[in-house]
Amino acid sequence: MPRSIKVFHRQSDGFSLVELLVSIVVASIFSAVILTVFISGTKSFNATGIISEIRSEADASIGQILSDITGFDAIRVDEENKISFYEKSLPSLNSNTGLLERSTSFIPFRTTNKRGVESNTETIQFTFDTTSFDNSILVYEKHFESINDQIKMQKTFTISNPEYIEVTEGENPGRYIVHGILTIELYIQSSDDDDEQQTLTSTIGF
Repeated sequence: MPRSIKVFHRQSDGFSLVELLVSIVVASIFSAVILTVFISGTKSFNATGIISEIRSEADASIGQILSDITGFDAIRVDEENKISFYEKSLPSLNSNTGLLERSTSFIPFRTTNKRGVESNTETIQFTFDTTSFDNSILVYEKHFESINDQIKMQKTFTISNPEYIEVTEGENPGRYIVHGILTIELYIQSSDDDDEQQTLTSTIGF
């Protein structure tokens, strides 16, 4: 009587090549999604920080300019690509009449600190790269300048409806604007991304 022989097949514990390839593809896709989310989050965080810094710099810059020029009486405009801020000269005693009289001349305008002491020794002056005239509007513009490694700023001063006077006497003869509307515009943006920007405008009537 023939003896029956049972044959047992050994079962493999490993993965087939197809299974390994599928696993690698799935892992790659999952890793790519995680990496994309991480990079996007990092860029968003950095952009938020830059925008916040741009806003702070814009506020500080416009605040400093307004603090420096508040209280001026006239703007001198006869110097090329420059505007300087002046105030009326102090009254002087007329020896003939014995009365205090104020001449039509101007003296450099200087800001004072809280104690009433002058905080600067020179005329407050701004220098620009270009000057343009359009009917009753004067536009002074400065090219972009770097504030730091991340921020650059462009400065524009516009004087509308100017009323001029020519001063021929005193220590500072020249052409002055004594009435008008001064508009200060600061355009601040990221050095790396033109989409991250902030524009501040302030208008002063004098």
